Amino acid sequence: MLRRIPYGETDFVTMRKENSYYVDKTAYIRYFENAAKYIMFLRPRRFGKSLFLNTLAAYYDVLRKDDFKQNFLGLDIFNNPTPKQGQYMILKFNFSGIDSSKGSVETSFNLKTYNTILAFVKQYQKFLPENAEEEIKKSNGKCDEALTTLEFLMQNSPQKIYIMIDEYDNFANTLFSTDEDAYKNLTHGDGFFRLFFNVLKGMTTDNNAAVERVFITGVSPLTLSDVTSGFNIAANLSIESNFNEVMGFSESEVRAMLEYYREETGVFKHSVDELITIMKTHYDNYCFSSDMVENERVFNSDMVLYFVSKYSAKGRIPEKLVDSNVSTDFFKMEKMVKIEKDFGEKSEIILNIINTGKTFFDLNPEFAIAELSKPSNLKSLLYYMGLLSYGIDEEGRRIFVVPNDTVRQQYCRYMADCYNQTIGWRTDSAKLDYLWEKLVFNGDCKPFITYIASVMKDNSSVRDFDAQGEFFVKGFFLSHFCKNSNYLAYTELEADHGFTDMYLEPLGYIHHAYMIEFKYCNKNSSDDVVNKLKADAKAQLERYLSDHRIQEKCTNRKWDLHTAVIVFRGWKLEVLE
Repeated sequence: MLRRIPYGETDFVTMRKENSYYVDKTAYIRYFENAAKYIMFLRPRRFGKSLFLNTLAAYYDVLRKDDFKQNFLGLDIFNNPTPKQGQYMILKFNFSGIDSSKGSVETSFNLKTYNTILAFVKQYQKFLPENAEEEIKKSNGKCDEALTTLEFLMQNSPQKIYIMIDEYDNFANTLFSTDEDAYKNLTHGDGFFRLFFNVLKGMTTDNNAAVERVFITGVSPLTLSDVTSGFNIAANLSIESNFNEVMGFSESEVRAMLEYYREETGVFKHSVDELITIMKTHYDNYCFSSDMVENERVFNSDMVLYFVSKYSAKGRIPEKLVDSNVSTDFFKMEKMVKIEKDFGEKSEIILNIINTGKTFFDLNPEFAIAELSKPSNLKSLLYYMGLLSYGIDEEGRRIFVVPNDTVRQQYCRYMADCYNQTIGWRTDSAKLDYLWEKLVFNGDCKPFITYIASVMKDNSSVRDFDAQGEFFVKGFFLSHFCKNSNYLAYTELEADHGFTDMYLEPLGYIHHAYMIEFKYCNKNSSDDVVNKLKADAKAQLERYLSDHRIQEKCTNRKWDLHTAVIVFRGWKLEVLE
């Protein structure tokens, strides 16, 4: 039978029962087991954290001990299981469904965690006193009291608990993005979230402790740093080289998957190499350890499964290469990396990342909300959210890079909203879409560029940007060019020993490519300066056009390559050719 493609699925046991395609990550079980008892592991959204945690639960659950062969036959861990297989009662919390709206979060948290504990007691009743359920119910729905009662009930039990917390920071991050005061209340002082971790820590450190192991997953260390005194015993293994590929897919794993479905379905019209080339631009290039920067990169697993699912079903490349659920990720980014009331250091950092595709900083393994304004902490948060990844520059130095075009579009959407909301450079979306269609389908970029230039000119009275004019002009164009999905938008693309300002490479059925050179001078510059910039831009484009790689690709793909020279004097568009 053809293996099911488990796109969006996280239930390991069900996947195994239903003959789903499973990329084997079970070898990492022994590595984690030997590394630490209390583990924090962070990865961006859509990298398979929930699936891995459910795999751990199936492996260690004492009630599933006899199902080991059924669930793990053929996987790495089956041939070499650890002594802890099937030895624990699994108490697994999932914080993703907690209502983070104002006034509801504490009630929702208590209700969900209390019900989880109550279900745990019912499930493992044979290992607990007969009155366990009755005693838990005396806590009246309060999570901390239920945990304390559970600890008491476990005093005479030889069976130990493995606590797993999935997406520990999910609701806290949402709360932080909407109500910082409410966030501080839950993570500081006597806040209920801080109290939860206090009790959890007590369950691991008391004599004859009920909890022997803990595994916590999330996106960033921000929340745990704020409750650090509540739970400061976890080892953060997120950037250790041994675990770089534990979540996400390596290229060899993606190739194996494509080869399997190509062979079994008979509908593939592209070679595996062709599909890998397409997928790399949108899903690949993640690295989570500086020690692994020269090794194989990691693909976003969720996006790979989306692509393979769509392609296998219809025998063609999906019209939308990026799942619409990524829009949810963008809104989470926009809320976490809050738009400033005016252009400041944060906006400058993000715009510089868009312009160059890279940045330099020392990654902070932990930082609290009060320290988020520091540039290194902001960049660290972008890394943890999957918006930056370890890379290497031409001189062999470790840097951080924008991993792929999907992420670049997220940055550009953020900056477009930033321009619109903070400066008032609001565009007519209907008109912009119409002009964009001319650029995409007719090879005519002049109306689109002219309109954007008019928006900037009409709003130039907002503030004088002469000091950083080129920076903001180029950024405004980039944010509107790059946020659309018809092109791969490259900035500073190497061409004939130089770097183009912008190169728009068509995707799918689009046949018009663009190479654009920007020039800028302040509003008091002479005509001679404008003409000199125009001449320089033309000379640069002529040289870049001779690059054999670009020419070969345009010829092979039957693209029409259009060039444009854009020169601004202040906010006035002086040259568009």
